Amino acid sequence: MGLESVATAQRNPLADFFTGPPPTVVDSEEVRKARVRLVPGARAHWHSHGWGQLLLPEEGRGRFQEQGGALRELVPGVPVYSAGGVMHWHGAAPDEGLVMIAVQGGGAEWGDPVSDEQYLAEPVP
Repeated sequence: MGLESVATAQRNPLADFFTGPPPTVVDSEEVRKARVRLVPGARAHWHSHGWGQLLLPEEGRGRFQEQGGALRELVPGVPVYSAGGVMHWHGAAPDEGLVMIAVQGGGAEWGDPVSDEQYLAEPVP
């Protein structure tokens, strides 16, 4: 009498939706996501994430800056990514709120508050 191993009996549920071998999904408790709503003028302190951060603006307008880089405007439909270990900040515009999805991993290292001078600078187009 033959026995079939449990490993060979299980089938990847994504197999019907990929040509070639289906992907292996590796989940981690260190990858977090949140839908964030910021009121006008609200902003995070300078910070970095070990595995980086992806921002997906949905409504309103915001601001984003990496250390040493130009101030950029956050607008719906235009994703922004900051690589792991890169200090950056993000927040709502001074006169408009922001709703965005944030996906990050690897924990956060926090720095100083963003100065009013940095925050109120003119974003690049």
